[in-house]
Amino acid sequence: MAEILLVQSSPTRAVEIRILLERIGHEVKHASSGKDAIHTLRGGAIHLVIADLNLKEMSGAEFVRVVQTHFPDVVVIFITPAGAEQHADDALRAGAVGCVSEEHLQVLLIETVETALRVTFGNDPYGALLSRLKSNTFEFELPNDPRLISPLVTLVVQVSQGMRLLSGAERTRLGVALEHALVNAMYRGNLGLGASVTPSQHQIVFGHATTDLIEKRKAEAPYKDRRTQVRVVAEVSGIKITVRDGGDGFNVEHFFDSATLARLKNESGHGLLLMERLTDDLQFNLEGNEVTLVKNARSH
Repeated sequence: MAEILLVQSSPTRAVEIRILLERIGHEVKHASSGKDAIHTLRGGAIHLVIADLNLKEMSGAEFVRVVQTHFPDVVVIFITPAGAEQHADDALRAGAVGCVSEEHLQVLLIETVETALRVTFGNDPYGALLSRLKSNTFEFELPNDPRLISPLVTLVVQVSQGMRLLSGAERTRLGVALEHALVNAMYRGNLGLGASVTPSQHQIVFGHATTDLIEKRKAEAPYKDRRTQVRVVAEVSGIKITVRDGGDGFNVEHFFDSATLARLKNESGHGLLLMERLTDDLQFNLEGNEVTLVKNARSH
């Protein structure tokens, strides 16, 4: 399990969150301020930071920039109070992997943490070989099987690590964005199902959760014949991933305006917004059934 640093000024809330994390086996250290957190990070051994968005000495965006500068392999997740969606968005743009609203803390914090850790860690038997790789292209045609999502994400993360394209935190951001893209393609695009009638992303990817409606769609036309096309291009300049589903698409016009910040609290559209914030560029085709995620190489 992971070594987690909890940055929380409220002792009561710190105990509550610590119990949640330790219950599933994580080791938790506590810091009461951003300054104390940076001091603890200098001691090493921290994999992930969970921090209050409203730190006393600095904003969430400033905090994550400091962490990225000095500890580029450490992943940061923020806890967001009601009404602070703009600050949460700033933190995501600055380099955070995720933001969990206080009102959904009990439900979403563990899922968000386990998603980040699942993407971050994995066996890397090809590290020495991949460090010599200059370019590579992978093309996949995937059925609507959630068991294929995590291995594909792990492959992309390992390639970006082996080629030394991205720091640890940036690899995790890319992996989380790709997970969302694949879930959206399979469930929203191919199966035509909204978030309200499907399990959460974590339940789908980690637990392979399903429902009678999902299984019904997988067995009936036209849904059963739809496939997800994935093309991954890894070069010294960065990684470009194109995910295309067989669905009818959606209207992408005006999706990423300021009003969509409320999606940080909601399941509907949450994945699309994270995909945009966690990548350097996000492009849709005119039909809205193909998305391209771009992550530029970063020296570290």
